[in-house]
Amino acid sequence: MSSSDHAKFDQEVQLLKLVLAKTQSLSFKIIHSTTRLLPVWKETCSKVGLLECLLPRDVCTQWNSTYDMLDIALKYRKAGDKICKEKQNKLRELELTPEEWGYVQQLQGVLKAATSFFSVNTPNLAKVIPAMDHLDQLLSTVSKATQKYDLPVCVSCGYTKNTLNCYYSYSNMSITYRIAMSTYHF
Repeated sequence: MSSSDHAKFDQEVQLLKLVLAKTQSLSFKIIHSTTRLLPVWKETCSKVGLLECLLPRDVCTQWNSTYDMLDIALKYRKAGDKICKEKQNKLRELELTPEEWGYVQQLQGVLKAATSFFSVNTPNLAKVIPAMDHLDQLLSTVSKATQKYDLPVCVSCGYTKNTLNCYYSYSNMSITYRIAMSTYHF
């Protein structure tokens, strides 16, 4: 990626990065403030008619954790908005705007489609390429669907597709893959 492409990428997805950072920070602060924010969170959940549930943490080594975090954030939006609005909680900077909630909903939808496809009980090498093809198609569709998705989501999916294609091209060179697909000649 050239420096001008990188600058354009940063500009387009800055809002999306901010939304993820706010959601991650809210989760972290609630989980790690066991004497102050955690009791307030539990009480807030009860007041808005939700079961007590923590926002899952986004863990970079667990590929579906971003989806899990965004999914629960959407389900617990009322509680999240309420706890952020209360001045004494000192979480005002983490409050999401309606536009940012739109990004959360769109990204959660994209990740849901990818997560559900990859959640199989017995993954194996023969399923990797069809799975990558499915993900490639999904990312391609979303990156071009500017009428349905906001620009930061489209651009992020486009760059993710480019990254996936780098890994995809390596699979054709893999002896293990070629043996599994019966294209390797001894």
